[in-house]
Amino acid sequence: MNDFPPGDDTTDSTDSTKVLTSDQATLNQEMAKAKEQEACLIIIRGTPQGHRFFITQNEMVLGRDPSADIAILDQSISRKHAKVTKSGGKILITDLGSQNGTLINDKKLAPNESRGLAKEDMIKLGSTIMKYLPQGELETLFLGNLGSAAHTDALTKIYNKRYLMEVLEVEFKRAKALHTDFSILFFDLDHFKKVNDTYGHDAGDMVLREFSALVRTNHIRPKDVFARYGGEEFVVLLGNTGAKDAADIGERIRAAVETHAFVYEGKRLAVTTSMGIAELKTGIESAATLLKHADQALYAAKSGGRNRVVVAE
Repeated sequence: MNDFPPGDDTTDSTDSTKVLTSDQATLNQEMAKAKEQEACLIIIRGTPQGHRFFITQNEMVLGRDPSADIAILDQSISRKHAKVTKSGGKILITDLGSQNGTLINDKKLAPNESRGLAKEDMIKLGSTIMKYLPQGELETLFLGNLGSAAHTDALTKIYNKRYLMEVLEVEFKRAKALHTDFSILFFDLDHFKKVNDTYGHDAGDMVLREFSALVRTNHIRPKDVFARYGGEEFVVLLGNTGAKDAADIGERIRAAVETHAFVYEGKRLAVTTSMGIAELKTGIESAATLLKHADQALYAAKSGGRNRVVVAE
């Protein structure tokens, strides 16, 4: 992909510096802000979700104890569970003989074992999952305070449209500037109006809550952004993911929804979902256009019989 308008080399005989596009210029401003941030751990699953713990000391203890440098409200975490240390420009994490262990990307540390952390490593302490971001990472700016009411849909407890659109803009600009894969999965529940009309809105709300929990808990990665777009429409932002892998994720979700037992007042409700997927490609110059492509693929899935996944051409 080319970040500069075709046919415009923006040079003269004395100056060969290229003029940045607005996307690139915005990204540079955001990255400059990010450089001011220390390395941090962000709670992806747990309480308080989205909270950032900046690693500002050479040694910081993580645990349930309120006096811990990084105190986490999780009864499955030991009072002094692990510690992070700065060593030679690296961040290390050490298990402190915790009862339930410390896992890095699902690999358990031995008691008192230390391991260096790399970008986007997932750290599991008890039932809490945190993501590690080194100093200067752009994500640090927009992954903070994800669990706040302003970012959360009241019914489903996932992200709302407002937050989704904010993150979509940032992720789109970053993927375009850095030439990385990026896909959107846009989907809704088939014949949802029939559920409301037949069983009532309480049944519809139950389906939306249970559907959201099913997808969030079992079928997306901690780094993915899952949001309610409106009504029975949902979106997942898939960073570093091409169309083929996005389609695999979508198909797993589709199959899980079709076979899941949605039961209301003793009656099992038939629930399926249709999905459209769009991948960032050359020529797509805005996040809104990419989202529109995913919406058009969703329309094709519904027109083609529903309960299916369609990838935008």
